[in-house]
Amino acid sequence: MMKDKAINILTAELSALPVLIMTYYALTAKPTGQWQLTFNLPVYWLISSYLLAYPWLLTRVPRLRHNPLKMNSLALKASSRYDCRLNERAARWDDEMNLAIFLLERGCLMLLSEPLLLGDLGYHSVRRLWY
Repeated sequence: MMKDKAINILTAELSALPVLIMTYYALTAKPTGQWQLTFNLPVYWLISSYLLAYPWLLTRVPRLRHNPLKMNSLALKASSRYDCRLNERAARWDDEMNLAIFLLERGCLMLLSEPLLLGDLGYHSVRRLWY
């Protein structure tokens, strides 16, 4: 049970890694496009979001571990009636779009997990003060 949970969190972390790399590059690259290693406040927020808040969000809300967005194109539905080569191409396009949507959704979750963590910690600390 604990092993499955750790594997799910690890795979979710790895799925957000491309977004971390692209966002880090967008934050720190020079205008010429040259990669540089710098640490500033947005980079610290990005790294802490990836290492601390994103796993916390996935353990706190287990429904977020699975991708709720699935894409089935009209081309695949229309060509499923016939046995043709378009079926393979449409299925491959759907798989590629599902992967792109999945990475985008994981990246948005990773970037928004830090404010959600801070909000949840603030809510629970205020709640403990009142009760």
